[in-house]
Amino acid sequence: MANLITVESFSDPLEAHLAKGRLEAEGIQAFIANEHHIWANWMISHALGGVRVQVNSKNIDAAKRVMERYINGAYEKELNQEFNDLNVKLCPSCHSEAYTNSPTRLSKFLLIISFGLLGIISKLKKVNHKCNECGFSWKN
Repeated sequence: MANLITVESFSDPLEAHLAKGRLEAEGIQAFIANEHHIWANWMISHALGGVRVQVNSKNIDAAKRVMERYINGAYEKELNQEFNDLNVKLCPSCHSEAYTNSPTRLSKFLLIISFGLLGIISKLKKVNHKCNECGFSWKN
């Protein structure tokens, strides 16, 4: 029987599946744990330790190296170098890739109303952007 060890955990099941796919692309078999619990009630994600990506204990070192490169964006940079036409979002003012996202006031308001009236919480859509380099702000 395989001894599975968590190599990384995510609050979103989709992120966990992307990481699993990256591991499998590198030849490391990976499994997802707690996915269905999180899909059913994402508010308990942190209580369960997130959606866990697990690998066999014999592959843990290689998996940690892959996850470190994945988290740091190394694979994304390689894709951008190979395919120059990828839709990379840049600051419209200074063309920097360093910017932050935040939800709009309307998104926050709708979240509060939907929770207050219906008891439903959903993720906020991030549509406001602010460049970390020049301070320029824009919306999608």
